[in-house]
Formats: sequence, C-alpha cells, structure tokens
Amino acid sequence: MEHILEKKKEQIKWFNIAVTAAMVLLTFNGSMKNGWFTLANIVSWLGLVGTIGLAHAKTWNFPFNMTQNLFATGQAFKSALYGDMFMSAFYFLSNLFIGLPSWIKNKSDDASEGDIKVVKTTDWKTITLAVVGGGVILGVISYLMGGQYVILDALNNSTAIVAQVMQMRRNRHSWWLWGVTNVIGIVIWLGVGQPQMAIMYLCFALNSVRGWVNWGLGQSDAA
Repeated sequence: MEHILEKKKEQIKWFNIAVTAAMVLLTFNGSMKNGWFTLANIVSWLGLVGTIGLAHAKTWNFPFNMTQNLFATGQAFKSALYGDMFMSAFYFLSNLFIGLPSWIKNKSDDASEGDIKVVKTTDWKTITLAVVGGGVILGVISYLMGGQYVILDALNNSTAIVAQVMQMRRNRHSWWLWGVTNVIGIVIWLGVGQPQMAIMYLCFALNSVRGWVNWGLGQSDAA
C-alpha cells in the first residue's frame, strides 16, 4: 500500500511539472507575439504565478493574485468588459477579507501537501441559485453600462464570483466552476482582441484540472 501511495505521489509530481511547463510556455509565447510591456501581459504573468500557488494550496499565492486583480480591473475597464471589471475588484476584496483569514485559520496538518485543510462537500442547490441569480444581476449591470458580450460576460463573472467564494473557503469543487469560467473567458477575450488575456485563461483552464487533482489527493478533509 505504501509503495502504491509513493508511486501516486510521484505521478502527481510529474503531472504538476508538466502543467506548469505548459502554462509558462504558453504565456511566454503569447508575450513574444503580443508584447511584453503591456497591461494585459502584466496581468497574464501575475495570474500565472498566483494560480499556480492556488493549485498547490499555498498561501503565498495571495500577494500575486491580489496585485493581478488590481491590474485586471484596469484591463477590463479598457476593454469595456464591465462585468469582468467588477469581478476583478471583487476578487481583490474576497482575497483580503475571506481568503486570507480562512486559509490562515485552517492550516493543514501536513504542509508538504499544501497549506490548508480542504472542504470536499458542496451544496449544489445553493451554488446553482447563486450562479443564476448573480448572472442576471451582472448581466443587467453590464447591459446598462453598454458592455460587450453581455450574456457571456455575465455568465463568466457569475460562475467566477461563486467559484472565488468557494475557493476562499477552501472548497475543492470551486475548480469545477473555474473550469467553466476559464473556457468562457477564452472566448470573450479573443472576441475583444486581447489574445494575451485569452492565453491567460487557457493557462487557467489547465490549472483548474491540476487544482482539482491536487486538492483531492493531498489535503486533509475539513468540515
């Protein structure tokens, strides 16, 4: 049994290395094509580092993600994606007031498997109502402000906000919603002519798979 466990950990280690390498190569290639000294590129690299930290359940992710949130707010405003703008501002506040206190309070017993105890149960009825209700509210706001891709933008941000709250509360199923959010994000940012932001969301999509695996196999369960 111990041999099987060690083999599994070795496979997860190489899986993580492969995903990180793919994310870095995609982001680097995008920077070469789309420019290094742009707001979108800064957002992309900060998001890359921050989400890697999240997938490994490491508390050091917060400074990177919170800085990325501020820059992403500006990028979304420039692209008239107002739902995305509000979402990025929300990310910053939720990191500060929900995530940091929760992650610091709920430390893992085995730091080698991540910094936190992971919650592995979810009330999907409440989650569904939150996504639908949030999507309607964000869609109305985006429409009134003259935003682009109103329906996709609203769905993208609704799933993202719910996923963010779940993740800040250490819920493993947040990675499912992040997967949906990231795929929609690729479509939206390509549509508004920001390929580097689309590449960032492609990296995030890969990271969602890695996060689901890591949070399910390593960290201890929490109520």
